[in-house]
Amino acid sequence: MHRQIARFLAAASFSLAVLVLSLPAHAQNPNQPQQGMPNFNGRPGQKQERTNLTGTLTAAQAPLIKLKPEKGNQEWTIRVDSKPEEIIVRGEAEKGWVRPGMFVHFEATLDKKGVGQSAVSQVSVFTPTPQLELGVTEQAALPDFSSAGSEEATESTGEEVAKYTVVGRLSGVARDGKWSVTAGKAKVTVEVAEDAKISVELPDPRLIRIGDTVKGTVYYYNQGVGVLRGDVEVEAAEPFAAPEDPRDARRNRRTREKDAPANPAEAKSIFDM
Repeated sequence: MHRQIARFLAAASFSLAVLVLSLPAHAQNPNQPQQGMPNFNGRPGQKQERTNLTGTLTAAQAPLIKLKPEKGNQEWTIRVDSKPEEIIVRGEAEKGWVRPGMFVHFEATLDKKGVGQSAVSQVSVFTPTPQLELGVTEQAALPDFSSAGSEEATESTGEEVAKYTVVGRLSGVARDGKWSVTAGKAKVTVEVAEDAKISVELPDPRLIRIGDTVKGTVYYYNQGVGVLRGDVEVEAAEPFAAPEDPRDARRNRRTREKDAPANPAEAKSIFDM
C-alpha cells in the first residue's frame, strides 16, 4: 500500500474485482460475502434499474464487496465492474506516508536557488495527466519580511524570495526530513511541517479499506444485489499511516503475540483479510 506511484499506475490493467482475487476465503467469517455467487440477472423480460448508491464498505471477497447504504437498512452485495482509472480514492495521509516517486503539489516560499524559506503546511498527492504541466510557477514576489531590517538583510545576502506553486515528483527525502522535488526542469528543496495537511487523490483500488465510504452507480434487477459500473468515488475513513519503524514493528508484534493472537475481524485493509 505504500509503494511508489509508478506501481500505482501499473494497476491500470486490473479491476478492483481482479485485485481482490488474491484474498483468502474465510467462510466462517460472518462479515464476508457468503459462498456462491448471487443472482445478478433478472427474470426474463424484467427491466434493469439503477441507483446512485453511497455506503460503507463492510466486507470484500473476490469478486464481491458489501456496502451498508447511508439510507435504508438493507445491505448490498455488489460486483465491481468499474475500471481502476474510474475508481478514485480520496483521503488524508501522515507526512511519512508520502514516498519518493509520488507526485505532489504545494505552495512554498523559495529563494532563487529553489530552497524553501518556511515549512510547507499543505500538500496534495495526485496522479499526473497529460494536461497537467509539471514545474514551478511564481505567484508573487515578497519584498520584505514584516520588519524594517529585512530589506537590509535581503541586500546583504543578495537573496530574493517569492511565493511559488510547485507541481512535481518527490525524488528524495533527506535524513533531516526535507523533501527534494523535481518539478519539470527545476529542483526544489523544502521542509514539510510534521502536522502538514496531506491530501490524497489517486486511482488506486489497493488503498481501499474496510470502513471506507463508496459512492457510485449500481445497476440491479432486485434490491440488495447489483453491479457497480463507471465512476466510483471512495472516501478513506482513516488517514493513510506512515510505515512503522522496523524496530517498533518487531517490538509491537512480540507484544501482540504475547497478549493475544491477531483478530481477523479487526483488519483495516481489505487486503489484510
